[in-house]
Amino acid sequence: MIEISAMAGVIVELRACAPEKNRFRSWRIEIDRDLFGVLNARITFGRIGTTGRTRRWDFATDAEAARFLRAKLRRRASGTRRRGAVYRVIDASAIAMPFIGTLLPVDKLSE
Repeated sequence: MIEISAMAGVIVELRACAPEKNRFRSWRIEIDRDLFGVLNARITFGRIGTTGRTRRWDFATDAEAARFLRAKLRRRASGTRRRGAVYRVIDASAIAMPFIGTLLPVDKLSE
């Protein structure tokens, strides 16, 4: 099991491109603490090149946030079956890499 010391600072950005189906999707999750110390996740998604839509969830513990992140990444990994486009990791923080594991293909990440 992965030791979860602090979920704050998690960032994962994914993209799915299938030009033959006119599908160009962007998805990004950020998990951090707000000014009151509450752990929250913000997911922004939509068509590449647009502002997209953002949703937010709050969590009481790091374990809840970790379960949420795993569930959302598993859902993105099934994008090929559901939408016909493979989500690829474009950017990810070091904290997020153990969660990504072998679920999603990783493009060359910026340092």
